[in-house]
Amino acid sequence: PSRPAHRWGIPAALMVLAVNLVGFTLGPVLAGEGFVAETYVLAIMAPTLLAGAAALAFSVWRGCGPVADFGLPRSWPEFRDQLGIGLLGGGIALLGALILAAILVVALGIDAADSPFTALVGLPVGWKLLLVAWVWFGAPLGEELMFRGMLWGALERRPDRWWGRPIGVLTITTVVFAMWHQEWWRLPVLLWGGAAMGFARLRGRSVFSSWVAHSLNNTLPALGLLLLL
Repeated sequence: PSRPAHRWGIPAALMVLAVNLVGFTLGPVLAGEGFVAETYVLAIMAPTLLAGAAALAFSVWRGCGPVADFGLPRSWPEFRDQLGIGLLGGGIALLGALILAAILVVALGIDAADSPFTALVGLPVGWKLLLVAWVWFGAPLGEELMFRGMLWGALERRPDRWWGRPIGVLTITTVVFAMWHQEWWRLPVLLWGGAAMGFARLRGRSVFSSWVAHSLNNTLPALGLLLLL
């Protein structure tokens, strides 16, 4: 593959990831000790929202714009093809996640009451719906811009290196994505899902495809959150 035309690389990708990391580090501090629904939900959303915005800003400032840099569809045939690939990748991710999660729950004896979502019981309806929409669509978009947008594009700039070739890019972004969540018991699920989303990104040559796959993969957590609250 030819060298990407954008002028941002690893430093820019690391800066975007740093925005996300700092946001999640400061979130609990800014939220305070008392539980306030509005503050809690915004603290969950803000780090990824800001990181996604930073990715778009770098694309505009140092790249060719989000459409070119992230392979967004320019026509109906492209949209249709990228959507289909995203749905395929999401289906693979979802099926594997169900199987792996079931195995891990039984093997590790995990109790559903241990879920962090149980702390959100009683959330007002408006904030509940906002959080569900975020888990379903917003968070996947922000994370895809971070991992299979900025990081993917930065690695692709060096096709002469092993980590800049398709299999290297797929492997690195998958591992970083999985470890970034810091949910170690769920690491096999995250690796499987990240690989499926990476497949969609690679096959569709678009962050749109991986976003569709990611959103489909998040269907059950979103619905579970809706029913729990």
